[in-house]
Amino acid sequence: MHRFLSARPAGRVALFIALLSLAALLLTRPSKSGDFQEYALMTIALAGHGTPDIRLPDVERAHRLSPEIGFVSIHDQLRAGMQQGLAHPFPGFVRGKDGGYYAIHFFAYPALAALPFKLIDSLGGKPFKAYQVVNLTALAILSIALYRFTGSPRRAMFGTLFFLLSGGVLYSNWCSPEFFSACALLSGLVFVLLGRPYLAALLAGIAAMQNPPLVFFAVFAPAIRVCYLHAHEGASWGAALRQVLTGHTVLASVLQVLLAALPVLFNVAVFGVPSIIATLATDPALISPARLFSFFFDLNQGAVVGLPVAMALVLVQLAGKDRLRWLPHTLAALLFGVVMALPSLSTVNWNSGSAGMMRYAFWGGMPILYLALARLQHARRWPLVLLGAMLLVQAGTVAFARSYRHVEFSPLARLMLDHFPGLYAPEPEIFLERSVHVDGAARDHVVAAYPSLSAARKILFKADSTEAHAILCGAGGRVALDRAGAPWPGGWRYLDGPPVCVSSTRP
Repeated sequence: MHRFLSARPAGRVALFIALLSLAALLLTRPSKSGDFQEYALMTIALAGHGTPDIRLPDVERAHRLSPEIGFVSIHDQLRAGMQQGLAHPFPGFVRGKDGGYYAIHFFAYPALAALPFKLIDSLGGKPFKAYQVVNLTALAILSIALYRFTGSPRRAMFGTLFFLLSGGVLYSNWCSPEFFSACALLSGLVFVLLGRPYLAALLAGIAAMQNPPLVFFAVFAPAIRVCYLHAHEGASWGAALRQVLTGHTVLASVLQVLLAALPVLFNVAVFGVPSIIATLATDPALISPARLFSFFFDLNQGAVVGLPVAMALVLVQLAGKDRLRWLPHTLAALLFGVVMALPSLSTVNWNSGSAGMMRYAFWGGMPILYLALARLQHARRWPLVLLGAMLLVQAGTVAFARSYRHVEFSPLARLMLDHFPGLYAPEPEIFLERSVHVDGAARDHVVAAYPSLSAARKILFKADSTEAHAILCGAGGRVALDRAGAPWPGGWRYLDGPPVCVSSTRP
């Protein structure tokens, strides 16, 4: 009887996980968003012939499973390109050195989905639900980590719900690794605190195969634990270092780095470069303080869209009476988030498909959510009214994120542009594509205006484009650049209000 009673709290967590997973599987369906077609074809290939190279029968299988018009076009173009032997038969797919065709993303996440894909397919179900199974398994691991950390079923269940409402729900059904990576990263940070470095390294290492910036977990996770022991348990810096920096910690970090290195070795073997994605879809020149600010605070797709409560809790911690004791821990976690964000800033397609906050900001914002949960955990009491208010606010952010698409301004961004246009100048690609409502619209001659060119409150144009000047000021006219904002990379300039035009012959 004693054993049964002691198992009851864990049983409540298990029941919570089971009911949540069952509801998700029965009431929702997989979302074919983001880079779905790459992951779908890799999963089909791995389930069909055990290798990640994509063959014509795999394309035919994908065609039958995704008969939607947009995917039919993708399959037709991909099939034709493969039959012609093109090096790039369709964006996202490349011919390797061995003559086979591969997706540019790595296949760790599709490999996890391959077995449930085959099982569900053999039972006559919808095989793409395999991604939901993988995502829900990662969520279950997170719930277990939180229970081990807090020792309380209620706190573990609250932490899980808090995660889901902090962007998790927005990506939980995506057939791509954003949700898995976020769960793995947050779970890994918690398991590090619990003294389980190998489990943490395994989770973070698998996630790093799909999202390479997570490799920095190998350095920052031990540092965060050292700072946590110093702040929470009052250990001296020397004692905390001796407790954390053991041979097990070093080996776990090496394990994580080795796992993260597997895609690099694969890319070198198959494509002859360390990262085919970096070669085709990134530009280091795009990394800038403005993009870093956009990553966290853009009103359309920054981390603030999905993590406002977590960010507020971090600010409370920075302003609290014990702020000096916790400051190293807070700064270590925040620096981890910034370092992970930096490589993401080089992506060419900055305003990419997303569910509210951008995909990178979802998993990249997990150190902030970790700080919020750690802050709550070392509070003696959790007032129910405060917890309810937190969940209510986060539920509002979910509704907010679902109210617009990635080629539309968010309601908050529109509010700023309507009333305070001079205070809001988003990264140019965001403003341009959301003004003209077209993904990939960034061209030298394009002029973007909000809400319209005839009643503009804010305008974006290329200062070195003759066509742009002609659109704004007519043939022979030019925009007076002394009225424009500071130049952005690529020569983009903002105007607040209508342009002031001068003659092109003016000295």
